Amino acid sequence: MAKKKSTQSNQLNAKKVQLYLEKHPDFFIEKNQLLSSLNLPHINKGSISLVERQMTILREENKQQKNTLNDFISTATENDVLTKKIQSLALKLITTDNLKATLQICHDALTHDFKIECCTFILFKEVNIGKCSYVNCINKNHSSLKSFQSFLKNKSPRCNKLTNDQYKLLFKKPTNIASSALIPLNTKKTYGFLAIGSRDAKRFNPSMSMDYLSLIGTLISHSIERDVL
Repeated sequence: MAKKKSTQSNQLNAKKVQLYLEKHPDFFIEKNQLLSSLNLPHINKGSISLVERQMTILREENKQQKNTLNDFISTATENDVLTKKIQSLALKLITTDNLKATLQICHDALTHDFKIECCTFILFKEVNIGKCSYVNCINKNHSSLKSFQSFLKNKSPRCNKLTNDQYKLLFKKPTNIASSALIPLNTKKTYGFLAIGSRDAKRFNPSMSMDYLSLIGTLISHSIERDVL
């Protein structure tokens, strides 16, 4: 008896659902999540069946998942390539025994391996390395560095748009620079900073991860510390 009442109750509920859907034929239009979980038979009539709509939603979800996976693979591949370049730089720096060689290796790696168009070392101490186009020795308290003080106090890499005067100080051909990054060079002591620039406006931007820039800065900083002691 109880089973019969339950069956009748289910039939009544199904009838109510049917009547409601007949009065509201657009009920499923904005309920994609519900549609994707329904088990529906295919109906070959009407403008579009629920199962066709369901299949469309599933295809769209599948496409989104594939795009997400492809983005993940692409990022992982780029990170792997970048990691190998940093490892190569670290191995080269291990072999150097003087500051000039260290700066030369860093400059060559950044411009050739990392494809950075402009690279300048700003050092706060006069160093005996002879004439070098990518090294600029400036006293830390010099007025030309006043606009860099917030960056120096923060002791973290920074990617942002610089002023024309800053670009002129850092790079020989500042008009070619569309984006840039500043990397502090310090261990227990502050040795200066590294400025890198690119003609690509999207190469360095405030939203990018600073982890790899920090790692490069740490490698170079410890090499400089070894050479100046």
